[in-house]
Amino acid sequence: MKDKKRRAKLEEIVGYHAEALRLAGGISANQRRFIEVAAKYGKELEPDGWLAGGGSQVRKLEEEN
Repeated sequence: MKDKKRRAKLEEIVGYHAEALRLAGGISANQRRFIEVAAKYGKELEPDGWLAGGGSQVRKLEEEN
């Protein structure tokens, strides 16, 4: 792709991204809190087993053991 075409494509992508952010609105206080906790504690607070939705995988592991 030539530089002129590439630049036009990137500007278009930036425009779509800005429009998506504008239409989505801001981050709510609850969403911000989730992000802060995730950044602070990392995978420590991630659910395991049934809470993580791995029900079928958990059953298979229990059957094998």
